[in-house]
Amino acid sequence: MGVWAIIARLAVAIVCSAAVGFERETAQKAAGLRTHSLVGVGSAIFSMLSIVGFEGPDESRVAAQIVTGIGFLGAGAIFREGQFVQGLTTAAGLWTVAAIGMAAGSGSYVIALLSTVAVLGVLYSLRGVDEFVARRTRRVKERIEVTLEEAAGLSQLLKFIRRLDEGADQMNFKRSADGGGTLEIAVDPDRVAMLCEMIAVHNGVRQVVQLSPLYWTHPKK
Repeated sequence: MGVWAIIARLAVAIVCSAAVGFERETAQKAAGLRTHSLVGVGSAIFSMLSIVGFEGPDESRVAAQIVTGIGFLGAGAIFREGQFVQGLTTAAGLWTVAAIGMAAGSGSYVIALLSTVAVLGVLYSLRGVDEFVARRTRRVKERIEVTLEEAAGLSQLLKFIRRLDEGADQMNFKRSADGGGTLEIAVDPDRVAMLCEMIAVHNGVRQVVQLSPLYWTHPKK
């Protein structure tokens, strides 16, 4: 296998896996752009090593272990809170990216590219369907007001909250003169007590208050 062939296979693996990772990143999932890119590139490397390092029936042994090994990484993206299970889509994305990386690493560029298009089509198009169904079945959410010591910590806090409640919605955010800020977020009423406790101990959080409907605000357009 020549140097240019190796470069081409790694490049396809990076582009395809990063495209899937970007969608997960924009959805504010724990496993995002870098994680998916590394899984895709790693799978491609293992696939190439199995081709150049072994001959005959042993050629597929290293690559075959990717299918099993990626399961341990995917399991880390899944967690359960009460009756709710979250992270299944991200875990499935990591598993699929590993397959795309294997296709790129084995030189099956058409399979890798078409598979990426199919995966992105599923993630983007069905996201709208999920949101539509959620709107039709959504219950009235409770609202929490979180006071932050530094406004710069907003992004990390939102990621933390959405790991606990995937359907949490940011309703409002106001910066304060001292560099902090106040976040108002709508959450699942069944999880509000647990969320208040978990958010209160998060780094950079000064205060957490469950709001009465009399104090609810509306998101700015």
